[in-house]
Amino acid sequence: MICLTGDVHHDGLRTNEQMFLSPQKISEVAVSVEYVRLCEKYNVKCTLYVTGRILADQWQEFRPAADSPLVEIGGHSYGGFPASYWEKLKARLTGRVACSHGSSPGSFSSQKQDVTTMMAIARQRTGKDIVSWRSHGLVRDQYTYQILAQAGIHFISDELNWQKIFPERLPKGLISHPMNVIIDHDHIYHAHRTPEYVKRQGRPFPDDPASESYPVEEWGNLVEKQVLAIEGKGGVATVLMHPICMFTADGFKTMERLLKIVSRYKTLWASEM
Repeated sequence: MICLTGDVHHDGLRTNEQMFLSPQKISEVAVSVEYVRLCEKYNVKCTLYVTGRILADQWQEFRPAADSPLVEIGGHSYGGFPASYWEKLKARLTGRVACSHGSSPGSFSSQKQDVTTMMAIARQRTGKDIVSWRSHGLVRDQYTYQILAQAGIHFISDELNWQKIFPERLPKGLISHPMNVIIDHDHIYHAHRTPEYVKRQGRPFPDDPASESYPVEEWGNLVEKQVLAIEGKGGVATVLMHPICMFTADGFKTMERLLKIVSRYKTLWASEM
């Protein structure tokens, strides 16, 4: 079985990919709608983890994606934990790459408020509660999962681990399904992410099983190999393909090739773990 996931962020977050697309006047939300149309073409379910600000500020633009019978909406924080002025300044002074998100999810109370606001806007816009979550930038602390569980979240996809091919129950009660296939954002050249940029960036996630980056076609070959291996073992392959990464890498060509392969197997939402 295969769980296709994607993360989508509101325009106000001004991620590097969004700024790359800005001259073309194409929004990340609009790209996510195209992504969903491709999933519909191949009848592949997908879970989109979205920031709450999309549902609050860009609902009409995003609604065609949310209304698709193949889409599950998951939480990705409400505000996206934007990087602070000091984090951006430090990156500029040290020559490091500045992330679009902060390095901390905030205090217990601010996290709880963020989750509560995300849950409320999702319920208001879609008419149902979200039960799946991925922390933006995988930024979390010792309180995050407790807060999510108390808010009604049941499924989490925050871990990077190629060895775990089955969902597992965490001590806080959440069911985790790790991203067990090479992720896209930090392993493909796309948009601003040139070989020079990658060299300056270093390794964003210490627990990521890989550190190399590839042209998107080579990355797609690796994804295919890993997905088929997990399928062969009867596991669940959780694949992360960001709409904006797939679009800026090659206009969805590699994604469509992978969807043709994925469509041969059973696909499921995160909430079906």
